[in-house]
Amino acid sequence: MLAASVCSALAALLGLWLGGSAAAVGVLVGAGVTLLVLATGFAIVDMVAGLMPGASLLVAVLTYTLQMVLLAGLLVVLSGVDNLDDVLSRQWFAAGVLTVAAAWTVCLVVHAMRARIPLYDLPESGASSGSGSRLEGSER
Repeated sequence: MLAASVCSALAALLGLWLGGSAAAVGVLVGAGVTLLVLATGFAIVDMVAGLMPGASLLVAVLTYTLQMVLLAGLLVVLSGVDNLDDVLSRQWFAAGVLTVAAAWTVCLVVHAMRARIPLYDLPESGASSGSGSRLEGSER
């Protein structure tokens, strides 16, 4: 989340420098909405994965679908607003959305690559697995 915030702040400064205040507002609104949607979805999936790990994939897919529907709905609503170009730039709004989505994805991939998640559980060191110190069949 921190990386996405830093990237969106840099994109807003770039938008302010290249396109003026409407570009900076566009970046900040696009980045803010995207960050809010992605963080909320991540929190929901993380909570479900902790409570019911078996349902986490289903919840993740449904959450991702809902996130895309919400962002698309926001774009439809914004496209119907009159005089929107005076307040924010649509191109820089898209740049804010893409900046946060790219930074969020990169951070998730890096975290997944560095996570040490065991593939299987090792047997406990004190548990006997049937092959103790005495050999079967050696007693007479």
